[in-house]
Amino acid sequence: MIIRGIKNAKINQDIFKLKLPFQILNAELIATKKHVLHAINQAKTKKNITNSFWMEILVRASAQRQISNAIKLLGAKDGNVCVVCENEEVLSKVLEIIGGEVDDSVLELNEEKEKKIREAFDIKGFGNVVERVCEKIAIMELRKE
Repeated sequence: MIIRGIKNAKINQDIFKLKLPFQILNAELIATKKHVLHAINQAKTKKNITNSFWMEILVRASAQRQISNAIKLLGAKDGNVCVVCENEEVLSKVLEIIGGEVDDSVLELNEEKEKKIREAFDIKGFGNVVERVCEKIAIMELRKE
């Protein structure tokens, strides 16, 4: 599984019609690769919420059970994105369409990004933001919405 940060991508909705095995997430709300890896692990091991493994990654990473809410929160937008895909061939095809430059630093935390993530994921108080996001993903199993 490949997880790459892409700086300055242009998201064209046609990319989703290609039926390639990938997902694009809004990197502005990704709390490091650990966040994405946790979502992938949950998508592989827990009872599915969606009919697609790739959509399951989005739902899990967003900690939202509703697909529409997941898309609003973490769906692909122009700018910095996180591409999750099966192999380099798929990554190359996705990059041909969205452009931008591969830069994993867009997945790292900084003070401003951490503040946005805490707000978006409703994380109150202190504690490691990556661990708190992963906790939100894990407790999705307990909620029935």
